[in-house]
Amino acid sequence: MRFRWAAEQETGAKRRRRLNEDWIENVRAVWIEGDSWNRTAVSGVGRWGEFDDIPSVTVPTNPQIRHNGQSGPGNTIEVDLTPDDPTLCTDPDGGIAWGYGFHESCWSIFTKNYTPNLDALFAACLSTPTGATTLLDWGHDYGGASKIEQMFDMPVRASCFRSLHDIPHVFRSDPYQVPGLIYAIEGAVRLQTDAFLSRLEPTVTSLKSDSFSRLVPEILQSIVILLPTSDVHSLRLASPVFATLELPERFWASRFQPGHEFEYLPEVHDRSPQSWRAFYHSLKIWTQGIPSMVNRRRVWGLAKRLQATLTQMDGVSCQGSPLSTWHETTPDGPDNATSEANFPWHTASRAVVSLGDSFFYGSRVLKARVLYFPEPMKLQQMSVSFVDTAAGRFISGFTLVDSHDRSYAVGYQHEDLMLRILLDEPIRGWELAMDLSGITGIAAVHSDGKLSSWAGESAGIPRWRLEGTQAVSAVKAEFDAFKLVSLSRDRSPNQQNWLNNCLWYPEVPKEGLLFNGSIGGEPKPEYNLPVTTVLFGQSDGRYLSDLSDLSEIVVWIFDICHIAGIEFHFTDSSYDRHLGYIGPFDESYPVRRNFPDSHDSSVSFAIDGPSGERLTSIDVQTRGSHVVGLKLRTNLDRIVQTPDYPYGTDKGWVTVHAKGSKIIGMFATLARPFWDLGLISIQE
Repeated sequence: MRFRWAAEQETGAKRRRRLNEDWIENVRAVWIEGDSWNRTAVSGVGRWGEFDDIPSVTVPTNPQIRHNGQSGPGNTIEVDLTPDDPTLCTDPDGGIAWGYGFHESCWSIFTKNYTPNLDALFAACLSTPTGATTLLDWGHDYGGASKIEQMFDMPVRASCFRSLHDIPHVFRSDPYQVPGLIYAIEGAVRLQTDAFLSRLEPTVTSLKSDSFSRLVPEILQSIVILLPTSDVHSLRLASPVFATLELPERFWASRFQPGHEFEYLPEVHDRSPQSWRAFYHSLKIWTQGIPSMVNRRRVWGLAKRLQATLTQMDGVSCQGSPLSTWHETTPDGPDNATSEANFPWHTASRAVVSLGDSFFYGSRVLKARVLYFPEPMKLQQMSVSFVDTAAGRFISGFTLVDSHDRSYAVGYQHEDLMLRILLDEPIRGWELAMDLSGITGIAAVHSDGKLSSWAGESAGIPRWRLEGTQAVSAVKAEFDAFKLVSLSRDRSPNQQNWLNNCLWYPEVPKEGLLFNGSIGGEPKPEYNLPVTTVLFGQSDGRYLSDLSDLSEIVVWIFDICHIAGIEFHFTDSSYDRHLGYIGPFDESYPVRRNFPDSHDSSVSFAIDGPSGERLTSIDVQTRGSHVVGLKLRTNLDRIVQTPDYPYGTDKGWVTVHAKGSKIIGMFATLARPFWDLGLISIQE
């Protein structure tokens, strides 16, 4: 539903469009002028220009007017669409109109029986990653029209189609104007007999043995009206009572209500057919090969997802003391800017874009809120609120209740989507599960370093431990239009623990481990990708007393030379572990191949653990930002090496030794393929 929609290629090159579908050229803009965030407007129907890379459209200012109407377009305005850097358009004295484009057909479907809050819709678009060659990434695949690709080693939403000729006819068919639909509604005459009624003649005995025989027909009919059609079919096969039940017209009419299979045809309620039953069965026959009907169902599903997300925000404000952002200014006073300056913040964030930077992935801060506590916080309860989006469920805000029953709320509060964590002691911070789009889960860190129960999703998601040496005295939270994207606590004096300043996967390591890698002794906290670790040991975190059971190391290589993953096999397979991504790599692996003769491989290195062979060091070769060579060395002077880098084997090598006396694992930045590699050890 974006102006440069998912069924069109976006190469950034200027070219003529030759799709020849008039509906694609008809667009509306949801726009503002400058930074007038609370005065969002929707335009009339304009015409997309001759070239698809022109980032603007001229539209009527009156939403009731079309560019090709009999009375002409009236007053028009040129709207800049989807700017990479919105701050270039927000000068209040610049008078720049800017916003986001929607096909008129898609907009008509989106607003059928629904009136969006335009300010909320604009903020939603502003919170959604996009770029000159990518699509607005709502978190779905546009009904099969988009896919995830890698850009600068990060996932971005792109079109599936590389040329106009690749676009299926279905995606080029007008989803709003369905040929023959009105004729079918008007031609659905009432049937004289029910051709679809079961001819089964059950015996009296079978009817009496059916527990549903105790219900009157009116209740039976109410039951089938509430059920999906597939369940009604199963019920009629299983129950003689339902098999012989006559399905009334209101049952067939219910198939066009929200939640049923033909809900995407709301115009049928504007001119009801003479027979709902006849119309239903005719649709099952004639719509199978109608591309516009298929596209209607696709676009309707996308529109309903966006409606559901926006509806959750109706009447919901962002709670907490506001701090000024580029999107929301607040008066200076003792409770905001001055107080913030007195707190050095310890922040957990991931892929939060800075102003002026490209927004291909990640999140964008629109609002900031702060909480100051009269004394270090001793919690008795934390209530965590969530919001559902097409990309998943994210934390939208939370409420802290201290030991004096004082309540502190921050962010968007949704009472119907809230989980509670019960506590009864001071906390030193939180551990956060951080998706690229926002924070999905949270647990409190007790004074002894142990975690509370989790609220939200944490499994399989990178984590950040936002922990200090003292109890929490202040909190700063940053949000986009829906969800929490960054969380800060007051920084403890002289706090230098780098373990709490990195994104980790699958979990935050325990203190006392020693790290040494190809790019230094400590992982870099500024990366948006997590540091992934593999520890040789039990699933409960205990390390193997020795590595005598290690039998094989397998290195997976992508695109001739790029190191993508490493497997560690033990004689007891329950100890088997891996680091990174394991092959074979098929077309679904979202990384572009660089070599014309590209192929993948794996290198197996048998380890004689029972004879005392141990891994002692690694040599890592880097070209550009990726690891393209690896040598594994053991205490028996054996070496295994991955295939040679095609453009030189003697440069870019770094030897990595363990800092401690015993190697217990490895680590890397979880990129596709690796950016770095290192050893984890302990001192015995």
